[in-house]
Amino acid sequence: MAVDRCVCWELTFADLRRIAESNSLDFDGLVNRTGCCTGCTTCEPYVRRMLRTGETNMQVMNAAEVRQELSES
Repeated sequence: MAVDRCVCWELTFADLRRIAESNSLDFDGLVNRTGCCTGCTTCEPYVRRMLRTGETNMQVMNAAEVRQELSES
């Protein structure tokens, strides 16, 4: 199963990446601009990975991967 969006706000990671790149936004700036990661917050580690790597379509992370992404922020 692939993860490719913030479900609460129906924003794809591809859209979020374009917004972040075109406006030179970091994680906090992207959250403030779009509202992503403010609903259920499940997408936060995926958005952080997207900003770090450019990936927009990811496999479901296990608990260790989630902790790793959140600790790198």
